[in-house]
Amino acid sequence: MRTALLDPAEEQGVVSLLLEMRWAERAVDPMIRLTWSGVTEAREVRARSQSRAGRDQYLHNVLPRWAYESARSGDWVSLQMFAADEQWWYCGAEMTWREVKAAVDYLEAKGILHVQRAPGPTHIAPTAEGIDFVLSKEKLRIFMTNQRPPAQVSHSYHNSNVVNGDAPGSNLATGGGNTQTVNQGIDAQGLAALVAQLREIAPNLGLSHQDAEDFNQEIDELEQEGADPERGGRIFRRLLRMVPPELVAAGTDQGLAATIAFGTSLFGG
Repeated sequence: MRTALLDPAEEQGVVSLLLEMRWAERAVDPMIRLTWSGVTEAREVRARSQSRAGRDQYLHNVLPRWAYESARSGDWVSLQMFAADEQWWYCGAEMTWREVKAAVDYLEAKGILHVQRAPGPTHIAPTAEGIDFVLSKEKLRIFMTNQRPPAQVSHSYHNSNVVNGDAPGSNLATGGGNTQTVNQGIDAQGLAALVAQLREIAPNLGLSHQDAEDFNQEIDELEQEGADPERGGRIFRRLLRMVPPELVAAGTDQGLAATIAFGTSLFGG
């Protein structure tokens, strides 16, 4: 408990959790020892704690929420206070000031945080868009994607119609030669069915905690952007790459096989 900088009063709760999850077993009282699954979990947690991408993403999501919760409406909060908060830790490892300051710069550039650097300690406060992000309860990447303006479609031909703006599923006959312009989107019901199937099979893939979180983020992104065939296909292929190859090769999971076949047909291979 001391090594992990945890309150000794929480010892029984921590031990109970480890035993309940079967990550540890009792040895000679009061000792416990890790099981093989506990060792595996510990190694995964250590690997996540050392991932630069994981640490950056964690700060990008945590800092705006911390600022929102820590400051009263319209007030600033000192960034120094973040170091005393339990969220200063990620997967059992401390953050560094270099990482925190880089994350603050990034969030400022993205319009999520206001930053006051002088005089004295740095103070931060969520912007209006930052508050929207916090209240959305989404991951920052998903939130920013949803804020992206819709793609514009513009076709101009001699003696033909001109379309400006979105044209999903459009089928336009134009001009003297009756040239046809087609811009087919992904069927909404098919996309919804695929998203539902992916969410159903996700818990059975045996992914690590971090990979499972990434997998679910990709599903959310597919749900938001999958109507566009190109973007949806790209996201679906990323999801396929995250599925353990041995599961695909075995072909014993009928739900997985059906989902892959359906998604492949939906996005054309």
